[in-house]
Amino acid sequence: MSLHIEQERSPRAYLCNPIDDIPVGERNIRVEDWLNDKIQTTTDMTDLSSLLENVEAKQRQLEEQLKDAKTKLAEAKKSAANHTSSMSQKTQAFEQHQEDLRARMMMLTSSDTPEEAVRRLKGPMEKLQQVELAQAYVELLKDVDDLTKEAHQNLPENPTEALKPYVRLKQLAMTLQATQNSTEIAAPHLVSYVEQTSSHLWAQMVQIMVKEFRDVLKALNWPDLAVEVSKEWQICFGRLLDLQAPEIREAREPLVLLPFAVLVKESELKFRYHFMGNTPTSASSLLGEYYLNWIIDVIDAHEAYLRDNAGPVLAAHFLGSPLAGNSLYIDPVSAFITALLPLIKEKTDLVLDEIQHNSAHLSKFIGQLMVWDDAIRIKYKYDGGNSEVGWVGVTWHVLDKWFGPWLEAEERFAFQRYEEIMDSPDNGDIDYDSNESKKTKGTFGATKVTDLLKAITTQYKDLRKVSHKLRFFLNTQIAVLDRYQIRLSESLDAYISLTSTVGRIATGATKEQQRSVEGMAGLVSLCKVFGSADHIISTLEFLRNEAFFVELYFQLDERAQGVHPDSAIAGPITCSQLKLSTSLKLGTGEGTIFDTTIQGFKKIRSNAGDLLQRAIKYPFPTAFRAYLTQAQWTTVGQDSQSLPHYTSSLTISAELDQPLQVMKEKMAYLEKTISYTAFMRIWRQAISALEDLLFNEVLLRQDFTTLGAARFSQDLKGIQSIIGNYLPLEGTAFMMPRLTQGIALLNLPIEASDGEVMSLSEAAEKIYAGRQACDGVLKKLRLDLLDNPTARQIILRRVEANE
Repeated sequence: MSLHIEQERSPRAYLCNPIDDIPVGERNIRVEDWLNDKIQTTTDMTDLSSLLENVEAKQRQLEEQLKDAKTKLAEAKKSAANHTSSMSQKTQAFEQHQEDLRARMMMLTSSDTPEEAVRRLKGPMEKLQQVELAQAYVELLKDVDDLTKEAHQNLPENPTEALKPYVRLKQLAMTLQATQNSTEIAAPHLVSYVEQTSSHLWAQMVQIMVKEFRDVLKALNWPDLAVEVSKEWQICFGRLLDLQAPEIREAREPLVLLPFAVLVKESELKFRYHFMGNTPTSASSLLGEYYLNWIIDVIDAHEAYLRDNAGPVLAAHFLGSPLAGNSLYIDPVSAFITALLPLIKEKTDLVLDEIQHNSAHLSKFIGQLMVWDDAIRIKYKYDGGNSEVGWVGVTWHVLDKWFGPWLEAEERFAFQRYEEIMDSPDNGDIDYDSNESKKTKGTFGATKVTDLLKAITTQYKDLRKVSHKLRFFLNTQIAVLDRYQIRLSESLDAYISLTSTVGRIATGATKEQQRSVEGMAGLVSLCKVFGSADHIISTLEFLRNEAFFVELYFQLDERAQGVHPDSAIAGPITCSQLKLSTSLKLGTGEGTIFDTTIQGFKKIRSNAGDLLQRAIKYPFPTAFRAYLTQAQWTTVGQDSQSLPHYTSSLTISAELDQPLQVMKEKMAYLEKTISYTAFMRIWRQAISALEDLLFNEVLLRQDFTTLGAARFSQDLKGIQSIIGNYLPLEGTAFMMPRLTQGIALLNLPIEASDGEVMSLSEAAEKIYAGRQACDGVLKKLRLDLLDNPTARQIILRRVEANE
């Protein structure tokens, strides 16, 4: 079946004639592809009839679609023609209307042209607009007046209903203000009038409700707290809360509730009379001595009354409200305190203005305020409506303005007290009661410095701002510690310069200055530095674990984590600056707030300990010079049989009396002045040096007879006896074991008697025989600290062994 589709061209459609527009070759290919797809096997020939029916169905479908398309095209053409005709008619009507309007304007204004007519009508039109605007103003003012009257009609019986017109009036004032700011409408007088009217209405509403409550209180003989409240009291109390509802909802700061503002009025009048008038108690020089305590007395007097009467009304009013958990609205005592705070702040500002140039008064007054704030928090559990952070206190607001002057005053007092401590007569004296036995004793000056540090802590521990606490900590406590550290360090430097030849020449030290660091005087001066540094270290190690300093360091450590070293983390103080003043571990979660300072004092203590060792061991050669050079070791005249009797009656050499007396004096002084651990450490080095001196300068250099060796042994026992009074001997270096063994070898008898291991000649023969034989002798004699060359040298010093 052939299908002929007539080609019809239009702006909307273009139909192709398959006979004319599709090439013959392409048509044949399409037909061939379609037949190949549908008839692929002989069995497909049986379905030829159904295939033809399918083709015919598709042809009919295409014809219907084509017919529908032609119908829609005809309708579209007709609609377009109608629209064009309608627009043409409307255009003609508009032009006719415009022409009529121009003609009328020209007739009314007797003008020759439309432009002239427009110019003549401009003035009357502007006047008409002004009349319409004035009418709108009048209507607005009438609405304002109606809202005001409506609010008054509901007072005092129904404050909730009175709020509705007031709220609408307030919203109108806010809308006008916003319009004035955004569009610059030239009606400031209207905006101001509506704003003033809304404010005046609120004041009148409050005045009416407050008067009602005051009348009830007057009838109850207020402020007589013993009188039982009436039903009217509760109603008026609740009405005031209803009236204040919008203000309560929008409050972002502690708000004085209206009923409590009425209740504190009597107390306010008394307060102003006693503390803000011409009475003696109003003097600013009294600081907070009276008025702060007076406020607490007032709160105490009203507490029971408020909890019994105002508490239930507040609980019922805010039941189910988001404010039901806020103490400012459900705790009557907290609400009462909030109502008194403006009075406290006013008086506080007056006092501060008058005492600002008196550092002593300023310091004392700030301290009184912090104590009062803390008392309010603890005694009445007042949190200012913030249960998480707590009440910031009156001091918080005061220090926003007065922290700088107050800190400067505290710095002056701290440094003044420090200088007084340094200038006191007992500053450098050792306080033997400052610590228990076998512990290092500090000086009176060091004890007073630590007392000063603790006193400073009490001055600022109640501050709420981290930046305030940190600045106070750095500018007072760390500053005082730095000064004391420098002083102790300079004392050590002065000692070093006076005890060295170069230092004495460079400084031009006098003989009196030199004597101050010699002998016991030098030892005492070093012990003062050692003890002072140790006392500061012990105190700071204790303070760094106190809750206040732990919390402060934790807050600083949190701020310092992951920040740039030059970033400010507390006011203007940078992270790097803070690390140098507190701990190099700041920002890592480790360390303590006094780490840097403790490390500085430990360095001073270590240096003082090293100088103490030197002060003891360096004078040994000079102190023992007579003993080393003048003692007689080659005494003869006693036979071997009478030798035991002779040696038992020997005393120490006379040349040892003086050095041993000095040594005993030093040991006795150090034993009661420094800790036992430090005492042992210092004397271990000193006694080791003395052992080396006697071993090398006496034992290996002098010649000894039997009697001389016995005397040397007796001298060693005398030295050990003095050491043993203060230090353990057996099995320790304090026994001078190497010297002891050397003297034992030196004192071998000429002839071995019963119970004696070996004679001098036998030992000498074996020691000279060779290394193996020498080792055997030393082992047999239990002289394990002596080696072969040393043993030979000792035997050589024995006169009888070489005869």
